[in-house]
Amino acid sequence: MFEIVEHARTHPTAEEVYQLARKKIHNVSLATVYRNLHLLAEEGKIREVQFQGDVIRYDGMIAPHEHFYCSGCGHVEDLNSKLPADALSSLAKKMEVTIERYALDYYGLCKKCIRKR
Repeated sequence: MFEIVEHARTHPTAEEVYQLARKKIHNVSLATVYRNLHLLAEEGKIREVQFQGDVIRYDGMIAPHEHFYCSGCGHVEDLNSKLPADALSSLAKKMEVTIERYALDYYGLCKKCIRKR
């Protein structure tokens, strides 16, 4: 399961991971896939991400990064426009807190959905 999520850039759902896993492990069950994905997320090897009430998706990139979510077709894309480290430390200092991680997601329409309008 880990390799499937790690190499996927589509942020697959558990069902999509299941379909890919069945190509290699013919008798794997959907319950096994869910259980393994949950364990991998708990261990910090993958991340669970969810957008606007969409199904939970899995992300193999665990380093801090942003996402773009197309509200038309559901396409998810990684963005590498990381916030400057000094912005996070400045915010933490101002609020008198520590920031362990952050999640920043952008919502809109992808190129394909814009063309369909």
